[in-house]
Amino acid sequence: MADLEEATELLKKCDVNEVAKLTHLVASRLCTNKNISYETYSKKWTLEEWWIVTNYLEDTLTKSAKNRLSKDEILNILSPLADEYKQSIIEVLSVRNDDLHQHLVSKTTHVSQNVLTDFDWQMKLIMSSDKLSSIHEPLLNLDLQTKDANNQSQVVSLELNKDDLKKLITSLDGASKAVQQLST
Repeated sequence: MADLEEATELLKKCDVNEVAKLTHLVASRLCTNKNISYETYSKKWTLEEWWIVTNYLEDTLTKSAKNRLSKDEILNILSPLADEYKQSIIEVLSVRNDDLHQHLVSKTTHVSQNVLTDFDWQMKLIMSSDKLSSIHEPLLNLDLQTKDANNQSQVVSLELNKDDLKKLITSLDGASKAVQQLST
């Protein structure tokens, strides 16, 4: 909380146009991963103060884009700031929100190189084999079609018994929960 109060005090060292420009630069940094030059602002802030300000703006932009916050919710987050600064940041958000949201979605989906595009399953019942006269074990054939970063398709075929299927479902549930936590 101290950083929030400190960031709002530090932003007051800039006029509204400079805050708008800096907010655009932070949004660009979020979308392109290119660094912002500290030199332009070195006369206003120390390096530590610079980090506090840019982290505050980055957190605000990210939270707003990630959660698709309304104008009132954003105003609530920016409540310690003066009205003209709030308006300046909201204007930047209204222009850059879709870019920021798209970048966050893209960043989340690039956790893995491969993306599942389709699947097919087939259930089989093994009745017997040459060594055992009656097995009666169900097997699931699962084909997963994936695409990699180069848009190349690949099919991964799995043959799962009941225990393997339960393990797969458990691990997919865990992955789903992890993705949900990342998106909140």
